[in-house]
Amino acid sequence: MLLFKPLFRLLSIALLVLGILMLLPLTLYLFGEPVHFKGFSISACVTLLGSAVCYIASGEGVERLISKQLFIITSGAWFIVPIFGLLPFLLMHNPLGFTDAVFETVSALTTTGSTVMSGLDDTPHDILLWRSILQWFGGIGIIGMAIAILPSLKVGGMRLFQTESSDWSEKATPRAHQMLVGIIIAYLALSVLCAIAYMLGGMSPFNAINHAMTTVSTGGFSTSDASFGQFDSKLLQWICTIFMIAGSIPFLLYFRVWSHRNLVHFNDIQIKGLIGLLLGVSLVLAVDLELKDKMDFWDAFTLSALNVTSVVTTTGFASADYSHWGNAAVVLFFFLTFIGGCSGSTSGGVKIFRCQIFFIMLKTQLVKSVHPNAVIASKFGGRTVSDDIIQSCIAFLFFLMTTLIVLTFLLSLTGLDFITSITGASTALMNVGPGLGDLIGPAGNFQNIESSAKWLLTIGMLLGRLEFLAVMILFTRTFWKG
Repeated sequence: MLLFKPLFRLLSIALLVLGILMLLPLTLYLFGEPVHFKGFSISACVTLLGSAVCYIASGEGVERLISKQLFIITSGAWFIVPIFGLLPFLLMHNPLGFTDAVFETVSALTTTGSTVMSGLDDTPHDILLWRSILQWFGGIGIIGMAIAILPSLKVGGMRLFQTESSDWSEKATPRAHQMLVGIIIAYLALSVLCAIAYMLGGMSPFNAINHAMTTVSTGGFSTSDASFGQFDSKLLQWICTIFMIAGSIPFLLYFRVWSHRNLVHFNDIQIKGLIGLLLGVSLVLAVDLELKDKMDFWDAFTLSALNVTSVVTTTGFASADYSHWGNAAVVLFFFLTFIGGCSGSTSGGVKIFRCQIFFIMLKTQLVKSVHPNAVIASKFGGRTVSDDIIQSCIAFLFFLMTTLIVLTFLLSLTGLDFITSITGASTALMNVGPGLGDLIGPAGNFQNIESSAKWLLTIGMLLGRLEFLAVMILFTRTFWKG
């Protein structure tokens, strides 16, 4: 029982916040909107009761957490919190089925953005707001996990970004607490700025608030089946693009810039790699659209920039059905699905830093092929890339490819075609949102796939968000020994 006490303590906090957030959609009543009083009230009461039970079960805190407890915290929280988050979907007037409710909630909390809901334009506003709140809340959890937990567990090379917040001891608590509070403030500030920018760009306050939460969290839920295509304004599309990039930047850098009053912290190798990639691919696609579809270059660049940024940052917004842009564009978007944003952000994917480390490894191997006795110190943004970090990155890639193959095969057994199976598996594992094809592509959703496929994709979303190893290690005999 002692092993699970830190999990109960974290759950007590997470469920307390979630229970309070469940009351926010009821405020729409003040603006004349119909709301699900009973559904949200019962959900909030159950969630707050769960918080109280977890607090009692947690007992007194421990002086220092061991890695085994951190693994349990990481996986346990992400598997348990969705059980409470799905309650409003089950208690609304036209409730989702249990499978659909689980899928929608996990997709929201992991900021994947895949949806089983259609007719969003006519969906009650309190339910739309709840979907956005879930994604926004999930974004906070993702940042905290990436900064405070995964580095200390040496998962997927994340040790490269270990800071004071990754040291779970009483000695480091004051500094770590200050840092995490600063990051949460940055997250709140970006969300508010994004909402204001959307309203100034012409969005209604309701749309602005919803899209601000799902933009900064790089989640991608929208208030319309047309996603971001419901807005014709180029200004709004550029605001969206800018804030998607802002959400995919390491939030620790916002804290450091504010603390030191120095923008030099944004001169980060990950950010430069991300901006360079987005700019290069967007320009290539813009030229392609200009030549093939006779589109104005600025219109083409605006269109490609939003959709490329959305896929790379794993947001999942779509302002057009890019599956109709030609075979080359479809292939490009498929591979962009795997890249992701920066470490310590809300985005999913492989992450830019791992791609950069793989290129460093390749360069080192090429030099050693010519000079076998050369001693080369690998550096990443001024940090030494040790052998265990490289091994962790390779292990992450191995788990990713193995899981992708297995998940694609299992999805094909449910009757899905190859394109739907492989892009569905990819978008789930990378937490992107839309796949490719008519069924789950940018113009479709996941409503009409089999329940078994939805459960497989739900597991895939959790595995991808927890970086594979954090979940898989729980199923080994070695972990539970001693």
